[in-house]
Amino acid sequence: MIVSYWFEADDMALAGKQHDDYWSVLQILVQCLVHRVDDLAPELPPFLPIETYDHCDLQWLHDLLAARFRLAWLREHKTSCKQVTLFGEDEFVEARDFAFEWHNAIQEQLEALLVSYPNTVRYVLISVLLPNPDKRGIGAEDAFFRDVVEQERKRLSSEAP
Repeated sequence: MIVSYWFEADDMALAGKQHDDYWSVLQILVQCLVHRVDDLAPELPPFLPIETYDHCDLQWLHDLLAARFRLAWLREHKTSCKQVTLFGEDEFVEARDFAFEWHNAIQEQLEALLVSYPNTVRYVLISVLLPNPDKRGIGAEDAFFRDVVEQERKRLSSEAP
């Protein structure tokens, strides 16, 4: 995960907590994506089950879902959406609660993204299963960034309070 601002008033303490959970969240994402692979069977080589992969092929998806979750979390927990003083006196409890909410929201965040961008599964799975230097995987990565990540970054920026 690249810890960076995706929208005005984005919270880097929250992003840092998501960064700490990056590897476990990737496993959840892969499981969610694999459940949808039957829809893509004609396009994909027979590489399943996915046992190893380059995390870079999932990084933009993870970071995008993480940013969507942070914006929703900030709206729910801080009406002004200014920097949240998080992990203060009750640091352990608050950090644990945030991590728990983040893990439980991953599939929901992915499903919400797929409503707006149904090609996401195709792009991501092709890039995972046909990694660089395969031109099909590179093309899928580029298309995902152009068609999904850039559009969502604009949307998040416009919706941030």
